[in-house]
Amino acid sequence: MRRSLSRRQFLKNSALLALGGPSMMIASCSSRKDFDILIRGGLIFDGAGREGFAGDVGIKAGKIAAVGDLAKKSTERTIAASGLAVCPGFIDFHSHSDDDLLIDSRAESKIRQGVTTEVTGQDGNSMAPLTETMREKMDEHWRKKYGTVVDWTDFAGYFSRLEARHIAVNIISMVGQGTLRACVIGEDNKPATSADIAAMQNLAQQAFQQGAYGISSGLEYTPGSFASTEEIIELCKVMEGQGIYSTHMRNEDDFLLEAVDEAIRIAREGGVALNISHLKASGAKNWHKVPELLAKLFDASASGLRLTCDRYPYIAYNTGLSSLFLLWSHEGGNEKFVERLNDPSLRERLGAEVAGEVEKIGGWQSVMISSLQKNPQREKYEGKSFADLIKDGSDPFQLLVDLIIQEDGEGSMVGFGMNEEELSTILAYPPCMIASDGSALAIDGPLHKGNPHPRSYGTFPRVLGKYARDEKIFTLAECIRKITSLPAATLGLADRGRLEPGMWADVVVFDPNGVKDRATWQQPHQYPEGILFVIVNGEIVIDHGEHTGALPGKVLRAPFV
Repeated sequence: MRRSLSRRQFLKNSALLALGGPSMMIASCSSRKDFDILIRGGLIFDGAGREGFAGDVGIKAGKIAAVGDLAKKSTERTIAASGLAVCPGFIDFHSHSDDDLLIDSRAESKIRQGVTTEVTGQDGNSMAPLTETMREKMDEHWRKKYGTVVDWTDFAGYFSRLEARHIAVNIISMVGQGTLRACVIGEDNKPATSADIAAMQNLAQQAFQQGAYGISSGLEYTPGSFASTEEIIELCKVMEGQGIYSTHMRNEDDFLLEAVDEAIRIAREGGVALNISHLKASGAKNWHKVPELLAKLFDASASGLRLTCDRYPYIAYNTGLSSLFLLWSHEGGNEKFVERLNDPSLRERLGAEVAGEVEKIGGWQSVMISSLQKNPQREKYEGKSFADLIKDGSDPFQLLVDLIIQEDGEGSMVGFGMNEEELSTILAYPPCMIASDGSALAIDGPLHKGNPHPRSYGTFPRVLGKYARDEKIFTLAECIRKITSLPAATLGLADRGRLEPGMWADVVVFDPNGVKDRATWQQPHQYPEGILFVIVNGEIVIDHGEHTGALPGKVLRAPFV
């Protein structure tokens, strides 16, 4: 892969730009005022883990111009921050807003949490590259659902669409390993040939040249799950040691430890950094594995592997209803999957397998329907557990099958597979970032849909309020590090994630005593409290808790292009 600037050179040059003391200013002649925005009298958290200190933050021409005692400086706009915390904008390392930002560019449920940058293309699925057949299928779906078109096949086209649309937050994208496999091999479960691997490598290389940050995988989903360990290693080698492999591992319950071993092997032999997505031990019989799990990660890091993980602050995950069926039933794509559900000869086998999967997380009461798009009685089902829906004695498996068939293989669920001890232990692990694994939704418009996981609305206020302030599993400074400088460093973002002169002015001002999430399992479409101001690239998007309509977000392309 040809690059004009190496990652190491990029980081070194960017770091030189940021040198200077906390009150150093960058000169500007664009206005007679010293600053465009001056945040006065706040408790400043720099993002790097330093405890809060009293001071001011001056913003000029989209960047942090000064931090310190700025009482004598002039400004176009003052934000009074007495009693409030001031910190870098939150970087949501694992986001699924890929398509949502093209539908509603306000990014309401994310920007109101303080998220200023979203990292998309996760779980092996990205918006590019696409074959023409894949593009046509997606275009047909989008036209019917949202009245908009899909007119790109690569990241250059996708990023251009985002930039033309204008968005409230910054966006980064990984390239999905499953998407690469779909482009070259399709939905079939068959080994990749050397020619197939070369074709996927070429597509990945093109994605990096166009700005993708790394490779993600979703090895519990098709078609990415059909790839061998060796195939994924060969894909990672294309990054030439400069990218990151972010993986939804092959298993998160009974074979969790084996899946971790595979992820570590892929990163080591592929020569890249490793991030384990939404790290968890799912199912009560697997919770005891958490200490051994973290020990494996510690040992891998100690041996020199660049390793992080991310996790959302909830005890339930969100996935497709179809995930309750084993992988063999998904081979060939959704149409083949639905055919198998309709095949009476497979009912006994499918039923037994689903029963085993449901039992792992505690039974049908732990499976809640979160979204159905085509069912005319969707409100009857959304937000309800299967246990609630079968009190009349009906068969939960048959209900599951009927719903999935009606949804053409789709429909989503929330699975309550974890507990608070497991969650708190992983959240507190120092290399663990906080990430939503959610989407940019809204309480109105086309993205007000279903009964989604509350993480799309509450992740960051929840971790600031419940886990840092109330439960004190880490300090507020450490919590902020996990959602600012840690993800920035993991991505190689040298100019975001910290409150220092020269950094882009992505800034959050919040009430440390009043910040809280309001989204619940039954009423998830609720914005949080306590996030008062959010600034993206020097423009105020959230002002006294309300969206200004500003859309200053940027597409952030990989720095090693």
